[in-house]
This record gives sequence, C-alpha cells and structure tokens, in this order.
Amino acid sequence: MSDPMTSADPPSRAANPPAHQPPDEGPSDRTTLTAVVDAYRESGFATDFHAEEADPDVRREGDPTAVLRCSECASAIDPRRAAIHSMRRLEGASDPDDMAAVVATSCPVCGADGTVVLGYGPMAAAVDADVLLAMRDRREDDVLPPHQPPMPDSDTAG
Repeated sequence: MSDPMTSADPPSRAANPPAHQPPDEGPSDRTTLTAVVDAYRESGFATDFHAEEADPDVRREGDPTAVLRCSECASAIDPRRAAIHSMRRLEGASDPDDMAAVVATSCPVCGADGTVVLGYGPMAAAVDADVLLAMRDRREDDVLPPHQPPMPDSDTAG
C-alpha cells in the first residue's frame, strides 16, 4: 500500500487548477521571467515601464494611488490610460507565492511599446496591485497573443 504523501508521482494539477489560475495560462511551466521579457522585447515591446506611487501633490480624489512610469519619455501615466495587450503570469519555482505578471503595454504619451513586471497575489506590493487592477484589459485586441509573448516562427527558426 503506498502512502500518498511519499508517492513518487506528484498529484496532477491539471484536474484541479488553482482558482487564481485561468486554465489557458500555464504559469508553472518553468518559463523564466527573463525568457518572457526577452520574448516580448524581440517582438518590439522593448521599453521598460515600472509602477510607482502617484505624486500626492498631483493626485486627485478617486485617482489610482499608483502610476506607470515610461522609461522612454519619463511620463507618469495614469494606469487607466494604459492597455494590457498581453499578460504572462509566472509563479516562483521554489515559492508559489512569488507571483509576477509580465504585462505588454504601450505608452499613451509617446507610443512606446514595452513591458512592466508586476507582482500579484497575496505578496504583491500595493503599487503593483493598484496598477494591475486599473489597467484596461485589451488582450483580445490582436496586438499580441493574449496570455504569452509571441513565439518564434518555426518556419524561420534556426
């Protein structure tokens, strides 16, 4: 009789995916953060964005508490003006609570295409959560695949 806690075969996650993980996204496939960001860069999303607290002297009541900063034009962008063209969620290999979302977006000020890496889940920083929740979900806009960076064309690869 085998002990399920020491069995060599791990339980299948496919039968019961966690509630926070849509079935069409496979964040536990061992893809690295670097590989995802590099794939977006290769498809033209090369500008870096980051989340930061909104300037309290500029922020109005009802505005998000965080902004996106574009590295191309240095604009502080209200995240409600930024679209999510594609998003790839990842979990840490050694710590599933280490969750990140790589979001492909465009700057509404200068038009630069790029990515922002945001934490999500219970350990996410407040600014990351605020930005992610405020961004407009446009993953069905056909700019990029909705849940992953573009893959190299197998006919032209190596």
